[in-house]
Amino acid sequence: MNAESTVFRSSRPAVVLPPGGEGARAAASLLAWPLRLAATPFGRRLLGAVVLAVVAVGTISYLYDSADQPRVPAIFRPAGLSAQAGSTRAGVDRQAAAAPVRAKTAATAAEAAAAWFAARQKLSVDKVRPLQQRRVSAKEVQVLVVGEGPGPKMPSQYVTVRKGASGWKVP
Repeated sequence: MNAESTVFRSSRPAVVLPPGGEGARAAASLLAWPLRLAATPFGRRLLGAVVLAVVAVGTISYLYDSADQPRVPAIFRPAGLSAQAGSTRAGVDRQAAAAPVRAKTAATAAEAAAAWFAARQKLSVDKVRPLQQRRVSAKEVQVLVVGEGPGPKMPSQYVTVRKGASGWKVP
């Protein structure tokens, strides 16, 4: 603070509480409150519940922060493509463009449902992903598929697939 600053405002006296005054008593009682609470049976239960809640929230927060990253199912590949051709995107595009008319038997129910849904929605097979399956009977499975359409559109549908002598097919 420089010498000229006192010209514009007057100095204020400092507020000082004498030791043992009401302020010191209030601070001491406020600091002693958790210890007095812990001395009672209800207080111990309350503090125990608070500790358990904090531990539970911390544990659940940690588990959500370190969740496994979603992975693409290793068994999924567009219908009619071999595993080697499915490993490169160029191979998938070339083979899908070379034989779009010829229907091939799908190795899994997910492949059959994805191929059928892609043809029905007029999407590329690589834009359709199976999300889950539920077994209806020994030879019938429902597959939830979702397609990545133009813009924000993401159509999805349960597709029923049956296993026949020649493989999985949509009835």
